[in-house]
Amino acid sequence: MDAELMVKMVEGACPFAQRSHMRVTRVGAEGYITVILEDSPDNLNAFGLVHAGAICGLAETAGGMAIFSFLDPREFIVLNTVFNIRYRAMPVGELRCTARVVREEVDVLVEEFRINGKADKSLDLKVLDNSGQMVAQAQATYRLMATPDEYRKRFSEMM
Repeated sequence: MDAELMVKMVEGACPFAQRSHMRVTRVGAEGYITVILEDSPDNLNAFGLVHAGAICGLAETAGGMAIFSFLDPREFIVLNTVFNIRYRAMPVGELRCTARVVREEVDVLVEEFRINGKADKSLDLKVLDNSGQMVAQAQATYRLMATPDEYRKRFSEMM
């Protein structure tokens, strides 16, 4: 999937990402993607810190889109099935998560899907603040699935 479509999927087609003020700031040829959670009052908890749910959404989105970077959304979707997160520091301000998946990993995932009808990919994800301090560390497992017919048209229109 090209960078323009990845940005469109996160920033234009995902209401959750829009409400959470997420932006894709980097899409690399080698499966890198960086997603930013903007410093917005909409993402704060009662203490003025970035809400844990917003941080989970940021990490989950970055990981899923890294896998998607080598897929056609008209053929496959990627859904998070397991998510574990450890908060390490007080989350303040803009946060970012960079995820990377290389083509060979996705090729293995697709082959496993074709053989078994399902395939899972686990990723380690780190959420950093503007100073580079890690505020959260997560492990997520994503399931590769065939895109249901009712979503193929939507993705075709996006492309």
